Amino acid sequence: MSENDPTKISRRNLLELWWIAPVLGAGGFFAWFGIRSYRILLGKTPPGTPNFQTGNKFKIARVSDLQQPGDAKAFDYPIKIGSSIQSLPAILIRVSTPQPGGLSRGGTHLIALSRVCTHQNCTCDFITKPEIASMAYKYRPPAGNPILGCACHFSAFDPEKAGMSVSGPALKPLPRLQLEVKNSDVFAIGLEKI
Repeated sequence: MSENDPTKISRRNLLELWWIAPVLGAGGFFAWFGIRSYRILLGKTPPGTPNFQTGNKFKIARVSDLQQPGDAKAFDYPIKIGSSIQSLPAILIRVSTPQPGGLSRGGTHLIALSRVCTHQNCTCDFITKPEIASMAYKYRPPAGNPILGCACHFSAFDPEKAGMSVSGPALKPLPRLQLEVKNSDVFAIGLEKI
C-alpha cells in the first residue's frame, strides 16, 4: 500500500473523527432514557374489569376486623401451580370507595390484592405513612391513604385505584383476588388472570 491510498486511515484522520463515538453513545443513551421515561410515566395499564379464575376458598378475616379505611390484613392465598400448592402473598384492604374487582357490603368497601410486584415479582410492603410513600416511592397518596410499595425498584400501587401502578417501573396493576362474604367472614375465592 502506498501512502496516498484513499482506503487507508491515518492517525490524524482517526483523531479528527474521535468525537463520533461519544456523540453516538450519548445520543443512544438519551433515546433509551426518553423511551423508558415515556413508558414509566405514560405507559401504565389501568385496571379494568377483572377476569377472575376460580380458585381455592380461603377465609381471610371477619368484616369487623377491618374497622376503618386503611385497615388491612395480610395473608397467603393458596394457588395451584402444576401439581403443587404454592402460597401467594396477598393483602385484604378496607378502602374508602368501591373498587372494580372489590367487594362492597353496606358502607364497607374491600379489595384484595396480590403483593407480588408486576415488574419483577418482588413482594410489596404495605405502606401506611404518606411521608414514606412520598420520599421512597415518589407518590403522595390522596388523603394520606396507604399504598403498596415494592422495595426492589420502588414501584407504588394504590389500593384506592384498584391496585394501579402509580409510580416506578411497574406498568401493570397488581392482580386482584375475588372476594365473597358469608356470615360476616371474608373469603378469597379466585385470582385475577393478567
